Amino acid sequence: MKLISPKYIVTVNPRRDILHNHSILIDENYIKKIELTEVLKAEAQNEICDFIDVPNLILIPGFVQTHIHLCQTMFRGLADDLELLDWLQYKIFPFEAAHSKDSMRASVQLGLAELIRGGTTTILDMGSINHSELVFEELQKFGMRAFHGKAMMDINEIFPKLKESTKQSLKSSEELARRFHNSAGGRIKYAFA
Repeated sequence: MKLISPKYIVTVNPRRDILHNHSILIDENYIKKIELTEVLKAEAQNEICDFIDVPNLILIPGFVQTHIHLCQTMFRGLADDLELLDWLQYKIFPFEAAHSKDSMRASVQLGLAELIRGGTTTILDMGSINHSELVFEELQKFGMRAFHGKAMMDINEIFPKLKESTKQSLKSSEELARRFHNSAGGRIKYAFA
């Protein structure tokens, strides 16, 4: 167990309370209790517990990122001056199609590290048509709660190299869903994208 004692705890209760002189008790990655620090310290005295005193920090709920493309992390800032379809056709889709397993893994790792550093705990990630298994592997390693799915692109006239048949798209998505849905103890879900 861990007992974390920050300066403030920002809650998401109906009153949106900001608690002072409170601590949070974590047991096996779950919040067990939030209570006055003196009360929790007394209760945890006989437990094997890591006491984490962070008097200059504010504990906030994890952020939820509901629209991200981890496969595109390394392409940020490229041609931001283009309209959407030109940006996709001339920049994003060619780079995405050129991803190797190594570059996809690096893109996902960088994106996840940035998200975690910024306090994000849950994501909805729409992937590419290739290398989705690598994304799931990295999600499992990083410990993030995630909904992820490979892109189902059976229509893509602006960049046909990132296009697959409807039959193949459904087949590969269903295989990935069978393999990864509810993996990592239910923390990772498959999302048809």
